[in-house]
Amino acid sequence: MALLDHNTKSIVAKLVYWGPAGSGKWTNLEYIHAKTAPADRPRGEKANSIGLPLKMPDIRGWSTTFNLLRVPSDGAWTRYVFDEIPGNGCDGVVFVADASPHAGAANVASLELLSAELAARGFDLAKLPLVFQYNKLDVAGAATGQQLAAQLNPRRVPEVEAIATQGIGVFDALKAAARSILMELRR
Repeated sequence: MALLDHNTKSIVAKLVYWGPAGSGKWTNLEYIHAKTAPADRPRGEKANSIGLPLKMPDIRGWSTTFNLLRVPSDGAWTRYVFDEIPGNGCDGVVFVADASPHAGAANVASLELLSAELAARGFDLAKLPLVFQYNKLDVAGAATGQQLAAQLNPRRVPEVEAIATQGIGVFDALKAAARSILMELRR
C-alpha cells in the first residue's frame, strides 16, 4: 500500500513493471530515467538495476513520488521488490507483454506467476491498478495489440501499444498506471 504522510503531505507509491524475460521492463525504466533526468544528475548515470524513484508534480498540494520497480525475470528479486522495498506489496502494475512471435506462452505464464505472487501477499490482481503494455510491436511477425489483448486482458483494463526501444508508448503506460493508482488512493 502507498505510504501516505498527512503531516508532510507526501505520497510514495510503488509501481511494478512485470513481464516475461526480455519483454522490455528494463528498457522502459531506462527510457523514463533518461527523459526525466534532473539537471543536477551526473551525466551518463543510469537507473539502478531494479528501478528508480520518479518525482511527479504536486497534486493538490501533495508531493507525489512513484517508485518504478522491475522484477527481473529470474524471480530472485520478487521478494525484495514486493516485501522489502518500503510500501507493502505494490500499488499498481505495468505488465510488459512481449509481442514477439513465440512469446505468447511466456506472457501467459508470467501473468499467472504475477497473480500467484500477489495472492501469496494477500493481493488480488483483479482489484489492483493494472496496465498492459504490448511491447515489441516492431518485431517481424509480432502479435498485434488486439491479439495480445484477447490473450491477456479479458478485464479490458487500460492497454498501450509500445516499442520501448524507441520510447513509443513508454510514457503512455506510465501515465495510465499513475492515474489508476491515484484514483484508487482517492477511494
